[in-house]
Amino acid sequence: MKAGIEEIEIKEDKTIKELMDELKLSSTPILLELSREIFYPDEIQGKTIKKGDKVALIPIVAGG
Repeated sequence: MKAGIEEIEIKEDKTIKELMDELKLSSTPILLELSREIFYPDEIQGKTIKKGDKVALIPIVAGG
């Protein structure tokens, strides 16, 4: 696992939006790692995760 990124085990089927709302991250741009595959913000709209899935939400940070 990557430093500073927490993996979350999903307890019930839900959408990524529902998970982000639960974690109070709904306005944070993120990457999603699901089953070792990365999904970009435009790919996670409407995506459903299932009970037992392990996900990592990776905040996108920009700076100079």
